[in-house]
Amino acid sequence: MNKTGIADFFFVDKNRATLVIEGEDKIDFLQALTTNNIEKVSKEGIIYTAILSPQGKYLFDFFVFSFGNKEIFIDIHRSRAVAIKKFLEFYKLNSDVTIFDKECQVVLSSVQQEICSFADPRANILGWRCYDFKEEFANETRGFEEFETNRIKSLIPETGIELIPDKSYILELNFEKIKGVDFKKGCYIGQEVTARMKHKAKLKNKLYCGQIPTNPANKGDKKIYFNGKVVGEIYSIFNNYCLIKIKVDFKEEKLIVFGQPLTLLD
Repeated sequence: MNKTGIADFFFVDKNRATLVIEGEDKIDFLQALTTNNIEKVSKEGIIYTAILSPQGKYLFDFFVFSFGNKEIFIDIHRSRAVAIKKFLEFYKLNSDVTIFDKECQVVLSSVQQEICSFADPRANILGWRCYDFKEEFANETRGFEEFETNRIKSLIPETGIELIPDKSYILELNFEKIKGVDFKKGCYIGQEVTARMKHKAKLKNKLYCGQIPTNPANKGDKKIYFNGKVVGEIYSIFNNYCLIKIKVDFKEEKLIVFGQPLTLLD
């Protein structure tokens, strides 16, 4: 535990890829596509955002950061890098925008490093996102367990686990609280559905952190039950902690997963 109260960690996240966007229209181009306000990058250094389908379903989530006006960077899960590049190329039309890959190691650290570093905008407990363009830290692996526990306890969804393309709704997955959506910005793809869920509808499903007595060897049936009825599903599991999405009406009930009692944590 360091002096900030955050568990100590420092490791290269090998699941990340980096893209660069250059050109006069780069800000306006991304602003029309993303759930967060891209114009805040110049002041805050880094933001977390998503791109949705016209039906308001999740497609991509990523960080946008910048060191000046010449270029902006996208930090995205490696499994979605090729797809987002094709998506952006399709939508750029006649915009003055160039998109290309950039070699960079993304280092996650509990303290700020001398390399290009930004505090994770989603939650303080997640520490710093550090961008190592010289790739000097390839063998650093300290503290992944602590980071993953922090992520689950902080209700931070992960690409490909909680966040499923063409299926997930970001407001059900805590996006507002982790600062991934700005309801004051202009239009973007999927905005109408997202705004309707925010202002006119009560969320039926939400993300919660749960705890189970033991981490089971067999994780085949990830459904959550109440009195034999399926009321949700378990996603990330680490040690005895898990991220679950359940129907809000059942959050106070006695829930079962993997044949064990499931306790929801505040």
